[in-house]
Amino acid sequence: WYETVPQAAHLEGKDVNSLYYKRHLIETAWRIRLLRVAEAKALVEIAKVSPVAAQIWAQYEQEEMLHDDLFIQDLERVGVNRQEFLATEPYLSTKLLTGFFSYLLDHEGPLGVVAYSYLVEYVNVKLEPRKLQALKVSVGEAMIVGQISHSHTDINDDHPGEVWSALRLLIKGEQDIAALKGYLAEHQRILAMYFSELYIDTLAKPQKTEA
Repeated sequence: WYETVPQAAHLEGKDVNSLYYKRHLIETAWRIRLLRVAEAKALVEIAKVSPVAAQIWAQYEQEEMLHDDLFIQDLERVGVNRQEFLATEPYLSTKLLTGFFSYLLDHEGPLGVVAYSYLVEYVNVKLEPRKLQALKVSVGEAMIVGQISHSHTDINDDHPGEVWSALRLLIKGEQDIAALKGYLAEHQRILAMYFSELYIDTLAKPQKTEA
């Protein structure tokens, strides 16, 4: 989506738009809050396929379950309180992603849900350090404590490797490999939609008091 969505790498720049930054934190917290319900339900379906994968997934979810609060804490540092966050309607892309998870669990199994976590953990470990380094300069290190803590967990607990350890146990043959590739592509389309919504909602609008 860096190649197809305007300003998708905006947070890596020097002049970060305040509205864009705040809305990104809001949406990230909403995704964690909404998706953890489906991810918890996925544990049952994973256990039907592989108890070992279920154990790994349970540990991963235990580590990630409450991380929405890290982003909400950073929101409060920039003047958006918890009530304002809760009053903000999630983007359509977030609602669609949440609904997609439910569809997958009801009709296709847990592979697609686990695939999403692998995708975002892999991407986060690759890109998040660069983004956080830029935000330390543009926003200030004291203002991004929650995001730093979240990234620290992803990297030091090797979340991409942890999720992959569960994911590989759900792959039983060529059909699952093909399905996995399809899920990764579909998730990226929804994430690209999110970055497009974020751009249209903030940077594409005339800026009155903030640039």
